[in-house]
Amino acid sequence: MKPAPRDNVRVAMKCIFIFCLFCVLATPAIGIGEEGDLSKARHLLLGGRYAEAAESYTPAAAKTPAAALGLARCLAAQGRTDEAVKTLSAGAGDHAELHAELARLAFQRGDYPEAKTRCAKALKLDEHQPLARWIRAELQRTAGRLDEAHRGYDELISYYNNHDIKRAESLRWIGLAAGRYAAWNRTAGQYHALVNDLYPAALKLEPGYWPAHYEAGRLFLDKHNRADAAREFQAALELNPNAAEVHVANARLAVADRDIEQAVASIDRALEINPRLLSAWRAKADLVWANFQPRATLRLLRKMALPLNPVSEETLGRMAACYVLLDGLGKPAGSTRFTRLVDEVTRRNPHAGDFYFALALALEDRNKQAEAIRFFRKAFEIMPRRLGPRSHLGLLHMRTGEEADATKWLNEAFEADPFNVRVYNTLNVLEVLDSMKTLETEHVVVKYDGRRDAIWARYAAKQLDAIYPELCRQFGYRPPGKPLLEVFNRAKGHDGQEWFSTRLIGLPYLGTVAASTGHMVAMVSPNHPGVRRRFNWARVLKHELVHVVTLQQTDFNIPHWYTEGLAVYCEDRPRPLPWDELLLQRVPEGKLFNLQTINFGFTRPQDSSEWQMAYCQAELYVEFMLSRFGSGAQRRLLAAYAEGLTTNEAIRRTLGISPRQFEQEYVGYLKKLVAAMPALKHPSRTDFAKLLQARRDRPNDADAAAELAYAYLRRTAKQEALEAARHALKLHPKHQLATYVLARLRIDAGHSDEA
Repeated sequence: MKPAPRDNVRVAMKCIFIFCLFCVLATPAIGIGEEGDLSKARHLLLGGRYAEAAESYTPAAAKTPAAALGLARCLAAQGRTDEAVKTLSAGAGDHAELHAELARLAFQRGDYPEAKTRCAKALKLDEHQPLARWIRAELQRTAGRLDEAHRGYDELISYYNNHDIKRAESLRWIGLAAGRYAAWNRTAGQYHALVNDLYPAALKLEPGYWPAHYEAGRLFLDKHNRADAAREFQAALELNPNAAEVHVANARLAVADRDIEQAVASIDRALEINPRLLSAWRAKADLVWANFQPRATLRLLRKMALPLNPVSEETLGRMAACYVLLDGLGKPAGSTRFTRLVDEVTRRNPHAGDFYFALALALEDRNKQAEAIRFFRKAFEIMPRRLGPRSHLGLLHMRTGEEADATKWLNEAFEADPFNVRVYNTLNVLEVLDSMKTLETEHVVVKYDGRRDAIWARYAAKQLDAIYPELCRQFGYRPPGKPLLEVFNRAKGHDGQEWFSTRLIGLPYLGTVAASTGHMVAMVSPNHPGVRRRFNWARVLKHELVHVVTLQQTDFNIPHWYTEGLAVYCEDRPRPLPWDELLLQRVPEGKLFNLQTINFGFTRPQDSSEWQMAYCQAELYVEFMLSRFGSGAQRRLLAAYAEGLTTNEAIRRTLGISPRQFEQEYVGYLKKLVAAMPALKHPSRTDFAKLLQARRDRPNDADAAAELAYAYLRRTAKQEALEAARHALKLHPKHQLATYVLARLRIDAGHSDEA
């Protein structure tokens, strides 16, 4: 289940090129004067000391091409692209490397005609110039001339095979070509060669060449090998702490680890270094998108990302996803922003696989599963050589419970790329699912471990058959297919928690015990020895079924906070003690989520208290709406989301007030709620050992006994909590904290009336 060490993956390597780790050959160096000064400047440039490097390069830039190139890269690294182009143009003349760099900058800003012209000039001067060859192949790819692009990548590899390379930078462009070629030709063994041979060879030639670590890290991140990716990015930043591209890569890694604060900090740092870095602006837009704000995402993409490259398929794919959410897909062709954008992109590139892939990824991130599948398929159809669509299609079909389709796509993806950790793990999950028993009832389908969980599966099926029709009546909607429940126990040497997590995300990192994708529910078996906490499993099942109904009812447009709020509310249980504690602490301090921030409390919490607070506030949003707007508000809001409205639009239409007024009244509701709590003395946070000692020192002190009872309750030591609470009440029959502990214990025992 855990990522296998990179050296342990056994794959037959079809050699595209023959690696010679200590090769030496060459591209002619440009500029031979002032070698000492230029060497020092190069060291400063690679170390990210751009201002100092520029100062060293400037005196020689007008007469020495190497100095002009170095100065231009110092400027470009800080976002001063126009100055970089001016510097290169002034000295380009008959210097192939300067024309190649101009081609690279033109390609980055979407000026493909200029990039093509500069590539031609560079290759006329030096037919083997690696950067010019790489850019020429990329120009052909973005124009839809895939055969020509394929030959371009192959030519770079052939050049490597037949020559020794003595410049680290040349190995970078060859490595990028080799990675593209490997992806297009299913020669996955070359990824192993890239990260273990080629990029280390670049570092051997030039130990400070941080892009080698960066490119290796990107390969690992693409394969969902986060540990190795993090090590490579850290190594790159140790060489150059001002490598803006690496900070963006770290932001994406932080998002994968649910550390939004770190992601924001990394993006801000990247933009501080280079305010014109396209990848940083896209990453910033992705965070806004993840917070269910398509309009704000679209504004950010238009204002900040699009001007940097108006033809970038990755940017335009994200914009297309915004149009899908805002306008829908049901209107006639040619009449929407989405279809006009599609026409524009495909006229420029009939094989715009990157556009459709970026579109599908964004929709997948917003749980628009049917639409994401549609556009991953489109990406595959028009560009079948691209690897990504296969793996994502397989994983998406797993989320929708279509495991036969998932098997087909995942097997193809693994054959093409056995280094993708999520694909490898999910194929193992499918083997476990094949060994499970199936129980189908009138309303649900349950898969379970036939040896360990047969009795529990029958109980779960009975509960689901009772709960599900009731929920469908409550929400006024019945999904077209039967919900699927999969219960995971220990198998193949891994515990049920790992299998459950991997079933949902392809990685064994989820910390909860049950979750729903909207089409199916996965959970850890209650019989699994790793489940140490006691749960009311009937409530767990009901909670997850609410997601199945509400997500499908709204075509997955319902925001995270509302489906969670409804799910918790439908559990019909008293608010947990830790939630009241959080309310007592945070409401007076004003440290609350609002509708703009609460979704991150679920998807990217900073710690467990934020996660708990998100659930608490989500339920209270539901309670507030019901008390303020009546029972019909629930269905009206769901109907608005089903139409594709945003939260602000839905509130205005269904509740008749502005979002601002809604938030103000909600905060007022919380303040009244907390004001009703002060009669209960807020428990202290005294160290447990001190509480025990206080009880021994003051055996007739009701407060000491009650505090200890509360501490036992928090530790789920129920018998000890009961004894201490009873002792406190014997000393003080109306002691509020002891009464509260006793009531909580009666609730946990299922005796709500007594509580």
